[in-house]
Amino acid sequence: MFPVPLTPGCLSRERDLQVTSPGEGGIWIYDIAVVSSSRVLVTEYYNTVRLLDSQGDKIVSKLPLASRPFRVCLLRDGRAVVTLPNQKQIQFIRIDGDTLSLDGSIDVKGLVIGIAVSNNHLILSYEGPGRLEKITMEGRVTHQLNNHTAGRELFKYPYFITTSHDGNIFIADLETNTISQLDQTLQVVQTFTSPILQSPVGIVTVSNTQVLVAGRRSHNILMLDTTTGSMTPLLGQAEGIQLPRALGWCPVSRKLYVGLGEQITTIHVYKHK
Repeated sequence: MFPVPLTPGCLSRERDLQVTSPGEGGIWIYDIAVVSSSRVLVTEYYNTVRLLDSQGDKIVSKLPLASRPFRVCLLRDGRAVVTLPNQKQIQFIRIDGDTLSLDGSIDVKGLVIGIAVSNNHLILSYEGPGRLEKITMEGRVTHQLNNHTAGRELFKYPYFITTSHDGNIFIADLETNTISQLDQTLQVVQTFTSPILQSPVGIVTVSNTQVLVAGRRSHNILMLDTTTGSMTPLLGQAEGIQLPRALGWCPVSRKLYVGLGEQITTIHVYKHK
């Protein structure tokens, strides 16, 4: 993954992406995963995953789930996986063209919130005292980290996870306003913070050294440079960012998808100039 020149003013707003049907009203978007340059997958409050046509600006598929899905990540085999905290499960979803279908699930021990994939394993985070797990695709725990085993309070609400191609794991903690970089054994390598980041929520990697993060209470989208630790504001309220909740990045089209607020009918789309 080569660095993209992410600087203030590099993103221009495009037409919003519709996430609801006419007359449906607003929904709460919890997470966004970019399947391709024309397909975007979102999890939402009403127990549903939606597949969107980002070029035709329409919904192409809806998949009802057993309970409310929170986070989602894509696997390399044409599947996605979402967290179902109320079921204490992670649910696999098959993406076959424009069709979504259930493809098995794994029970976990706790209210699972965050999820990401790394080296054919899943990285999970849980509700309650900060707890992380690395598991196989069959559900076997290989590594875990929590405040008790670490001997200090590392996390409070580590709900948002992303990974880079070179194997680094990034955790955004909603309460401590920090981004932590971990290795494959779930050991903390370094921690980043900035006064311009408040309540980090959506987080995505653009390259091995660039991480985009949304500040919910700071109403902005920042670029974290992991080589320097600096956080650069890319979008703010002047560009339409208000209470961001979720981010998705397309490396092909160089488009950023931003879910805002709560009862929404569209996702904001920004393109790299």
